[in-house]
Amino acid sequence: MMSRRAMIAVVCALAVPASAGAQDAGAVTAATVWRRYDALLRSVVRGNGVDYAGLRGRLGELRAIHAWLGENGPTRTPAAFASAGARKAYWLNAYNATVLRGVAEAPATMRNVLTYLPDGGFFRARRWRLDGREMTLDAVENREVRPVFHDARVHVALNCAARSCPPLRPGAYTAAGVEAQLDAQARSYVNAAGNVEVDPAARTVRVAQIFEWFREDFAGGVAGWLRGYAGAPLRQRLEAACGADAGRCTVAYRPYDWALNAAR
Repeated sequence: MMSRRAMIAVVCALAVPASAGAQDAGAVTAATVWRRYDALLRSVVRGNGVDYAGLRGRLGELRAIHAWLGENGPTRTPAAFASAGARKAYWLNAYNATVLRGVAEAPATMRNVLTYLPDGGFFRARRWRLDGREMTLDAVENREVRPVFHDARVHVALNCAARSCPPLRPGAYTAAGVEAQLDAQARSYVNAAGNVEVDPAARTVRVAQIFEWFREDFAGGVAGWLRGYAGAPLRQRLEAACGADAGRCTVAYRPYDWALNAAR
């Protein structure tokens, strides 16, 4: 756990006074914040899960990063996010950092992110300050990300703190690297053992339910999208069972496990 003096130094380095204007708010660059966020993620992401006890020990750092996200963004400080890559990286990082803060600030006994606040309240009711506005996680995903970027890879990048959610990337997204980072994230998820099950006899591909909820985002169909990121062994199984374009298979969906993705 970091010392009180170190925590104060981090907060002071990132925090922006409430009275500061957009120009002052942008004095700390996104690149600086992403480096700090990257280091934080690398210290708490463990395989497919998150070390939430360790994250609570560094909550001051996370809050300072989140405070910066609240006063900076594509709307609040547009000059700092002029490229599509910068905007995409901002929203991916903002969503994931907000989820992490929401879980870290919840009671340590919380074990299911969906039932912690009833009726999906964790995502649809609780509001956070991001980009100079108050918004829910649902609004970030369905207003700021999906309809703006039209990029199905975001579904393996946005992490909802549930076991069935694609694992959190152990590092921050960046303006210059986000496209390569998303490609790597998609390949890693699609080829990980158990994520894509192919049943040649039944001509069925079984995947997480997230692909059903957002199936309209996967141009060419879910199976075809999976084939595009599959390594040679999986691609061969898909093509043998489903055809060269993976279009002859039925896609089935596993029930979603909303249990907290705490590192085991």
